[in-house]
Amino acid sequence: MENNDASEKEQLTAEIKRLTLENERLKQEIAKLRGVTRPSSGSMDSMSTKLKEALRE
Repeated sequence: MENNDASEKEQLTAEIKRLTLENERLKQEIAKLRGVTRPSSGSMDSMSTKLKEALRE
């Protein structure tokens, strides 16, 4: 039983670490996307293109 608890704890710790890394990556992505400014009178195509370029980086 104790062995099972330790295994579960290891799995949860690994999952927390994975989620923390993903959270940091998403925060960086949000910061990048906030830097993308909207074109004043541009079409949605140009906005879509800018978002695609930001996601590629």
